[in-house]
Parts: sequence; structure tokens; C-alpha cells
Amino acid sequence: MEAPDVSARINEAVQRAQLGAHRATYPAALMSPGRLKAGGVVAGVAVLVALLGVATGVIFLTILGLIFAVVFGIRFGRLALLNRQKEGQQLLFFDQGLVCVGVGGQVHVRRWDSTTVYQNTVRHYRNGVYVRTSYSYRLIDPSGQTLGLAGGFHRPEEWGQAIQQAVTDAQLPRAVATIQGGGVLTFGDISLNRDTVWASGKSVPWTRIQEIKVKDGRVSLRVEGKWLALTTTMVRSIPNFFVFYALAERLRVSAAGMR
Repeated sequence: MEAPDVSARINEAVQRAQLGAHRATYPAALMSPGRLKAGGVVAGVAVLVALLGVATGVIFLTILGLIFAVVFGIRFGRLALLNRQKEGQQLLFFDQGLVCVGVGGQVHVRRWDSTTVYQNTVRHYRNGVYVRTSYSYRLIDPSGQTLGLAGGFHRPEEWGQAIQQAVTDAQLPRAVATIQGGGVLTFGDISLNRDTVWASGKSVPWTRIQEIKVKDGRVSLRVEGKWLALTTTMVRSIPNFFVFYALAERLRVSAAGMR
């Protein structure tokens, strides 16, 4: 349950930033009390084993018990502390942006139409078998302040996609208007206008861009008749990647129709 002062600060931030109606809430992902209790039980049993070793003079039991007691005690002690620190932390999504309640009840606000997002989504494998996916996002406001979001909130696969989609919906029309008006937009080390894309110190007209491919966390711009791509850039280094991709693909398809 939110503390009254935190709730008031959230409401004030929402009104000040004109975020609109509330859409979803994602609480902090906490370790279950059952798992913490189980870890404490294991550490306690390890202490008893160590004491038994001392009482019986069996050094092996003493050492084994101490090792397990220290390892489990430190691990689950840190997890319990982390749980306490994360209590009350949450992400709240609104029509026009989000509010993140962080450590100590600090309230951070980001609007979809002015936030720059860097994403880093990594699929992890062990011995060739998929294990899990980690999610990391950096949301930078117009003043340059960075809000880091990782998998510390429930359903990161859902809220991460929601952030990208909301930012794209809010900023793509403005990006399209800039390009149609003859402007240039830059996304990391890639710049583009209505006719040309620049990367790696080279420029290529859109009519020669054959494919924009995303694979293994990299985006490649394939040039017609060339073995090597114009650029192979990590997705995580491209600001507002979904805006970039939608805009670049639109320009590529439009140019292809002019060949």
C-alpha cells in the first residue's frame, strides 16, 4: 500500500506533467517470503551442522557447515535487504507518459513525446538451451536526466514493449513531418533525410538500400550490389530504435517504389 505522501507526490507529478488517464501499474518484483524463509532455514541448519562438528570434533562437518551458513546467510540476507528496499517501488503507466516510484519513494516522470529511450534486450542461453531474457531500458528526459529500468518490475516483457510502442506512437508522426519538410534526423551514428542515409562516414541514397535487417541485437542496412552492409550497429546504441526503424523502413519502401 502506498504511503500517503508518496501517493500525493504521484498525483501532483501526474497533474504537473499532464499525463492523462491511468492505464497500468507494474509493482516491483520481490522474492517470495517463502523462498526467503527457506533460505533462512538452510542457513540455520548449516549453523547446527557446524556446531555439531565442533561438539564431536569432526572438522569436516564444522567446515562444511560454516561454508553453507556463510554462503546462504549472505545471499539470502542480501535478498531480504533488497526486498525491503524495493517495497513500494512501481511503474505507473498513463496516456501521455509514466511515473516510476523508485528507491526511498522518489518519483520520476517521463512523457512519451519527449523521452529518448535506449533498449537492451538479451536472450540468455546455457549449453545452447534458452534460459531467460533480461531487459534494460534507459529513459532520458530533455534535460539529460537518465532513468534506468531493468527487470526489477513484474512483467518486463510487457511494460518494455509498452514503453517502446507509446514512444513510437507519440514521436513517429513528428519525425515523419520533419523528414517530409526536408529535415535531417540522427539516431546514434545513423542520420537520414528523405533521400539519403548516412552511416560509417558514407552516404547512400534510399533507392540503393535493399534491406534493413535486425538480427542478434544488431541492425544492418544492406546496400544493393554490395557484400558488406553500409553499417552494422547495435540496437542498444540507437535512441528510440522503434521510431528509427519505422521511419527508415518507410523511406526504404517509398524509395523502392521509385526505382
